[in-house]
Amino acid sequence: MDVEEAQKSFARWVDAGTKLGLALLIAGFAAYVGGLLPAHIPLSELARSWHLPLPQFIAATGAPTGWQWLLLAGRGDYFNFVGIALLASIVIAAYLRVLPLLARRERRFAAIAALEVAVLLAAASGLLSAVH
Repeated sequence: MDVEEAQKSFARWVDAGTKLGLALLIAGFAAYVGGLLPAHIPLSELARSWHLPLPQFIAATGAPTGWQWLLLAGRGDYFNFVGIALLASIVIAAYLRVLPLLARRERRFAAIAALEVAVLLAAASGLLSAVH
């Protein structure tokens, strides 16, 4: 496999993941505003909390922080995070798809792809966030 084939494979994965992520965002929004999924914070009450500083908003609403949103992914107001997470992670998946292909012949590109994956995973994990 040459670099051009790896690029095409990468692009196909990003294209498919982007389309799926967009579909999930649309479905999540429709489920939320249509009341198909119960909301953690009902839409009618959300505007009452918007003005609050973040710590007070979290305390008043019980909103999750960090990756705790996964526990509420079945709720209408948090289901859209699934689409956002997919959009944010599709590049990682695409790199992981082409990494073995590149490792056979283009080790420099494979090393760059592996570093990209490492940086993106570190960023997603919160390891690079400032400690308060």
